[in-house]
Amino acid sequence: MNMKIQMLPGEVWYGPSTHHGAANPHDASSVYRVNIETGASCNQDNPLLLSSLGRIVWAPKGFDLNIKDGVIDVSSKFGDIEFLEGYKNLRGAYREAYRRFLTASDVPASDRLGEIPPEEFFRIPQYNTWIELIYDQTQENVLRYAHGIVDNGMPAGILMIDDGWNDYYGAFRFSKEKFPDPAAMCRELHDMGFKIMMWICPFISPDSPEFRYLSERGMLICDDNPNPGAIEEVGVPTVKPKAKPAVREWWNGWSGVLDMTNPDAVAWLEERLNLLIENYGVDGFKLDAGDAIYYHEGDVTNSSVTPAEHARLWNLFGLKFKYNEFRACFGCAGLPLVQRLHDKAHDWETGVGALVPDTLVQSLMGYAYTCPDMIGGGSFVDFLPGSTTFDEELLLRSCAASALMPMMQFSLAPWRVLDAEKYEMILGFARLHESFADTIVDLAKKSAAAGDPIVRHLAYVFPDEGFERVTDCFMLGDDVLVAPVYKKGETTRTVRLPEGKWRYATGKVYEGGNSVVVEAPLNILPYFVRT
Repeated sequence: MNMKIQMLPGEVWYGPSTHHGAANPHDASSVYRVNIETGASCNQDNPLLLSSLGRIVWAPKGFDLNIKDGVIDVSSKFGDIEFLEGYKNLRGAYREAYRRFLTASDVPASDRLGEIPPEEFFRIPQYNTWIELIYDQTQENVLRYAHGIVDNGMPAGILMIDDGWNDYYGAFRFSKEKFPDPAAMCRELHDMGFKIMMWICPFISPDSPEFRYLSERGMLICDDNPNPGAIEEVGVPTVKPKAKPAVREWWNGWSGVLDMTNPDAVAWLEERLNLLIENYGVDGFKLDAGDAIYYHEGDVTNSSVTPAEHARLWNLFGLKFKYNEFRACFGCAGLPLVQRLHDKAHDWETGVGALVPDTLVQSLMGYAYTCPDMIGGGSFVDFLPGSTTFDEELLLRSCAASALMPMMQFSLAPWRVLDAEKYEMILGFARLHESFADTIVDLAKKSAAAGDPIVRHLAYVFPDEGFERVTDCFMLGDDVLVAPVYKKGETTRTVRLPEGKWRYATGKVYEGGNSVVVEAPLNILPYFVRT
């Protein structure tokens, strides 16, 4: 199905891919192309476009989108496209789209639509072992990192043990060499006040016992053409060979892929993860990968689904665990799934500068329970001893930008790289987040009940004040305007305030309806509370 929509004068559109926040909003001058049927994105997607003038485009199985010369050209190979109008503004369009399309009421666990993820995700910082330990995830190192957190005055929270805790992909058990007594480690972490999440992915290392077991039972995705170089002999009847397990390239090599359309494969994985919970007290899982790009239209699977729907099945599997986190997601708005932004670089433009634009799109696509990337970015090379790219100022501004988002996540140990004065600033931002915890949790609960995002575009809250193209500020709910500093060397921030009176972070009250310049030293996150 194909549909072309002419943009109206002054109209802008939002969506559909979180990782493309910098391309939003789309207007008559935009040139933008994305295919979310086959997974061109690597973050949260929804087959949805929302207009500042109250119009909606929706295609439940995904779409191929091309915007040029003020025309929205959208097509879908796998399903219908719906176009609605008459909902006045961005907020009206979002609410109608949420009510009609985004509640994921078709899933078996739709009874969880009214739930939110555990409150620890929102109330206190999270921690991830990746930057400090890289692939050297061991019992000794994990405990050292955890003790470093509490010994340096940070609150114990959710601790994610990242890639490398097992011997190979598909071995969903602690490496005996790296973790000689995982039960004792988990008890110690719990006694310190941590919740424990383990990094997992749907990939299975080739030629492992698990690969052979799953292959023999048809639980791995297979290639449609297992012998592409075969030459057909004239006059000899051809018999299509049996499909063989696909071995796909991903960021850590080549692996088989679990077929999540196969109930037996789902049960096999669930059983192994439940053993980690039952035997060691693991609380949940960081479900990485699952991107639609790792699935192909011609894949041989137990049930026929699109690449985007494969990603969705990985997401829905995460509903089995209250403590979960995803980076890639499709069509799962409204469900209690934690959604992290794609890995950010340790730089100003694509790192700190991308946090707000990406989060705005993420929220408008229906993903309310959002987490920025690891504070400072997810590239470990920038934080190695002797790094020439590490920027203390950037780390502080990244931390500040996360402080009034729904969640904040540390991975780099800031006490290792900052002096006492700057580290105290980090603690200050963590305390600021905790001081807004009740507000954030209340907004999360209201989102679960009615769908409104926690992080909101200014045009969502103030539809008649000309904020449609503002992507460097956000609203926390309807009453807190946050304007992070995202440029190196700046110590002031210019902010155009909506109508009304606004109290700045320092206590000074400003009259809205105009632009103001506020002081923004390194220890201040510029934010305003509507009075």
